[in-house]
Amino acid sequence: MKNILKQAENAERLLKLTSDTMILLDKDGVCVDIAIYNINLWFLQEDRLLGKNLFQLIPLPTYNQIYPDFNRVLTQKVRSTHNYEMTLDGITYFFKCIMMPFNGMVLCQYRDITERSQRKLELEKKNYELNEIQKAALIGRWQYDSAHRIFCYTGHSGIMCTEEEQRVSLDDYVQHILPEDLAPFNNWLEQNLKGDMEQSLDYRIRYVNNIYYIRLKTYAREQDEDGSTMLEGYIQNITDIQQRRNDINLLTHAINNSTEDIYSAGEDGTLIFANRRFKERHNIGNADDINKIKIYELLSYGRNEKQWKEFIGKVKRGETHNGYIIHNPIPGKPEILAIEGNSYWITSDEGMGTVWTFGRDITLRIRHEQQIKQFNLVLDKIIENLPAGIVVKDINNSFKYLYRNRESYNREIPIQEALGKDDFDFYPLETAREKRAQDIEIARTGKGMHWIAEERDGNGSPIYLDKRKMKIESNDFSPILLSIEWDITEMELMKRELLVAKEKAENSDQLKSAFLANMSHEIRTPLNAIVGFSRIIAESADEEERLSYYEIVESNNERLLQLINEILDLSKIESGIVEFIITPVRLHLLCKEIHDAHTFRCPEGVDFIYEPSDENIVIDADKNRIFQVISNLIGNAFKFTTTGHISYGYHREGKYVVFHVTDTGIGIAPDKVNRVFERFVKVNNFAQGTGLGLSICKTIIERLGGNISVSSEIGKGTTFTFVLPLESANKTTTERKEENKPETGTDTRSTEEGNKDTTTTTLLKDKETGELPASSPKTILIAEDTESNFVLIKAILGKLYHLKHAKDGMEAVAMFEEVHPDLILMDMKMPNLGGIDATRIIRELDPDVPIIALTAYAYGHDRQAALDAGCNDFLAKPFTQEILKEKITKWLTGEK
Repeated sequence: MKNILKQAENAERLLKLTSDTMILLDKDGVCVDIAIYNINLWFLQEDRLLGKNLFQLIPLPTYNQIYPDFNRVLTQKVRSTHNYEMTLDGITYFFKCIMMPFNGMVLCQYRDITERSQRKLELEKKNYELNEIQKAALIGRWQYDSAHRIFCYTGHSGIMCTEEEQRVSLDDYVQHILPEDLAPFNNWLEQNLKGDMEQSLDYRIRYVNNIYYIRLKTYAREQDEDGSTMLEGYIQNITDIQQRRNDINLLTHAINNSTEDIYSAGEDGTLIFANRRFKERHNIGNADDINKIKIYELLSYGRNEKQWKEFIGKVKRGETHNGYIIHNPIPGKPEILAIEGNSYWITSDEGMGTVWTFGRDITLRIRHEQQIKQFNLVLDKIIENLPAGIVVKDINNSFKYLYRNRESYNREIPIQEALGKDDFDFYPLETAREKRAQDIEIARTGKGMHWIAEERDGNGSPIYLDKRKMKIESNDFSPILLSIEWDITEMELMKRELLVAKEKAENSDQLKSAFLANMSHEIRTPLNAIVGFSRIIAESADEEERLSYYEIVESNNERLLQLINEILDLSKIESGIVEFIITPVRLHLLCKEIHDAHTFRCPEGVDFIYEPSDENIVIDADKNRIFQVISNLIGNAFKFTTTGHISYGYHREGKYVVFHVTDTGIGIAPDKVNRVFERFVKVNNFAQGTGLGLSICKTIIERLGGNISVSSEIGKGTTFTFVLPLESANKTTTERKEENKPETGTDTRSTEEGNKDTTTTTLLKDKETGELPASSPKTILIAEDTESNFVLIKAILGKLYHLKHAKDGMEAVAMFEEVHPDLILMDMKMPNLGGIDATRIIRELDPDVPIIALTAYAYGHDRQAALDAGCNDFLAKPFTQEILKEKITKWLTGEK
């Protein structure tokens, strides 16, 4: 069998089986012979090429490629092997041409490689596309040699991987892997080396101070006879993918923590997505498969299937894209008043349509809006009822009204009528111009104005307005002008009244100074007599002289007491302490009593005349107060009348009774006629008195519902007139009870009279001594902390009774048990134990012993407190000897 391929008889057969087409060209390129093998191309046919110049048949680009090689083979006698490209009739052919010298000619061996070249081009294209894809996908190739523990990288992952192969040891590579991802990496590598290549691995590496996410996948494994393993796979940089995934997770987290209800549903109502808020609102558990829930099947949703389809239709048409509100949307949760929603129709890449809805609970907003509406309503009512006119004008819109409630001077313009108008629509031209000039000036300068204006209201009455105008600017709205007019008419009138009152007060203060000076004189005068004559009495041995001096002291005592009573009387009447007791009063009898009381005091040479009128007239009034007023007026007449007469009387005029007191005295100066009823005013500074008498008279008459006046002429006389109604407006009581009336030993009628210059009459006729039989002197315990007061009592009673002195309440109780007195004179205010408490203690020891309160506390409530504590009687200081002796005799003898 040897040399079969070399046998000549087999040469032709082998040439047909293996050889390419053979073309023999002369030195000019003419085809002198051709042998076609294993090819069937239309342009490689013997009849088309034989005897033809080949270079004239081929395209110029192919000629430019092949002729230089042909010429080199012909001249240099070398071999040439190259691949060439030829395009004929739009088809490109690839062929390999081996050219060699042959007997002065060139033998060309033609081999068609068109199919192989096209596949190569396609493969190169695919490789290029794959390479670009790898660049875009950040993918590279890797190999791992377990024997040498070396990683080799090529490709485009962008991390430790380039088109040139990179080699790194496993020990160096794992230094880049984050510690928490190292164990999963080692485990994955071990599994792949064993042949388990199903799973890919995602892990993180730190490279050039950045964190990257890497994915590895093995697709080939070879194991050598020595036991080493070669792994081959791809590596991908998935950092962007992971970050997008993280962004999606972050977005999902944000949506789940949104305060809005967010859900997505298909056109048939199937829920596709629901965030946590929606699930909580509609009681959907986290384990529930929402894809099995129809939105309209939720009882809390508030829509049925029909309403859902109507809703979907509106969303598709874009009718409910923004801001629709559903009131009471969840029947099971009435606390949710409304949900405001936005819905959008979204079509996916697969052409599937879904509705996405974002809903928010606006219950709080509705409640705030309700509160704001309520507040605005209240504010409107407040502004409406304020005694102020409030006007707001838009500066940039020709000062048009933005708000107006009214104006203080009754220019009633409803706000609906005023909005959008200005001052020229409501005021006379001149007034409107004046207002506009003010507005322009304030808008220009920003300086407000404030002034007080006197104007007239709709009835022509004067009113006073506090006016303010100011500019208000803000970044949130255009500048406005605010006008406020306060009606301060009452305040202004009150201010003026206060100024008048201030002047009166200042005058009154001057009068008070004069009064105090006068009072000082009036008080010191009797005190001087009392002190002086008391000393003379003490030093005089003449009994008759002492008696005359004693009468002077007594007279001055009464004068001083009356002076004090007059001051207290005015104070009580004006403060409402004194009660006016209204009873029927027969005027004729009253006037006769007045005549009897005053006739003996009438100055010598002056006639005192009562002028009778209708003796049957009866009025509703306080008898004692009328007695006091007429007595006071008569007393004044006695002071200033030395000749002529003094007359008084009354007569009826309709429903009133007119009283008068007339004298022919010196008269009153014209500048004092109108002031005689003021406090502290005296007609004559030389006459005794405080200037309070007529003021008391005026107060009493006005309290009784009447009025008093005076007319006078210098040198001819004076007439006082007062008028009282027949029937009182209040026939019961009119003032507070006369509880603070001081107790004295004088006639009660005299203490009620306003003019204390009149002499008083005693209630009791003088008694000679009032003493008990000397044979059995009674013991009297005197509780008195002031030594001089005890000496006085001792001087009065020491010769008649056996006296014991206790200097305070404690000593009085102790001495009572020791001496068992027949009577006790108890002072009310004492140290250690007061008279009230001492009396209560003694009353527990002896309920029968007579106790007389003897105190300077002289008011009615003091008297009542003493009687309530157990005192039998009450005597106010100062007192007279006669009254003191009379009370002692009364309680020692048992005469009630």
